[in-house]
Amino acid sequence: MPDIVNVGIAVVDAIGRTIDQVPAPKELLMFDRLVVTTGGCAVNCAVDLARMGIENSLIVKVGRDMLGDFIVRETQDQGVNVSRIVRDDTANTSFSFAMVDSTGERRFVHTMGANATFVAQDIDLDFIATHKYCYIGGAMLMPSLDGEPTAKVLHELRKRGVVTLLDDVYVQASRDQWRKMILPTLPELDYFVPSEPEAMMISGLTDPQAMATYFQDHGASNVVIKLGEKGVYYQRKNGENGHVKAYNVSKVVDTTGAGDSWDAGFLAGLNLGYDFPDACRLGNATATFCIQSAGASTGIPLLETILDFQKKNKA
Repeated sequence: MPDIVNVGIAVVDAIGRTIDQVPAPKELLMFDRLVVTTGGCAVNCAVDLARMGIENSLIVKVGRDMLGDFIVRETQDQGVNVSRIVRDDTANTSFSFAMVDSTGERRFVHTMGANATFVAQDIDLDFIATHKYCYIGGAMLMPSLDGEPTAKVLHELRKRGVVTLLDDVYVQASRDQWRKMILPTLPELDYFVPSEPEAMMISGLTDPQAMATYFQDHGASNVVIKLGEKGVYYQRKNGENGHVKAYNVSKVVDTTGAGDSWDAGFLAGLNLGYDFPDACRLGNATATFCIQSAGASTGIPLLETILDFQKKNKA
């Protein structure tokens, strides 16, 4: 059985580029290219790991529809264990349209679909307990699972010796709503790995060290805050902290899935027994490959290629 299982949201992404403005009503604007891929934090992380050559499992919920078939087929073809994917007979598979502008930044329109019906009862705890790491990706987009239900799942997994990680998704919501969905999970997390905007929304703070301390004060063991082109700030439960710089990138093509690819690299580093800063560096290197291709996972190469890149490009 693989060491890593990914749990969370599954989405079909249609990525259009280059789109520098949104059309007005009745207006038609042209764009260059459309790429249709699997997406969603859990799926992205699973596919990224598989493309790196790392076996892993996936637990998500999709509709019993064409898009759900696409997600199952594509992840299985990548070598991901899909035996615990749940099919919903009534909800459609989640879908996003991403509009990527000339700088590589993107805007999304999204339908939540089956992710909204994903509940704790869909998650096979006995199956997860055969793995070493459980990554939950997509908090804030699973309304039937977020908050206390996720905390209970994480609590049961930690009792069984599983190392837990959680990442969320930036959504428009009040700070109270963010805290209601995220804070209950923190005492059950070995690693909390939000992006800087997400960390700011939850904590109400702007300094990475202060944000990490806030999360630890609310129970998280280890915290990594992803700072985009500035790299990451990490703070361990033993008090160790630091900033790991990002690698230089000559041209950003598409930032879709960058945070998920970082999570995959970080998970790979932990599974390889790396110390904390080196696991963060592997996360940074993996994200470097992600953002130089269109799509959340299309640019991710074998782990050996990423390690060779790191040897030639010191961060």
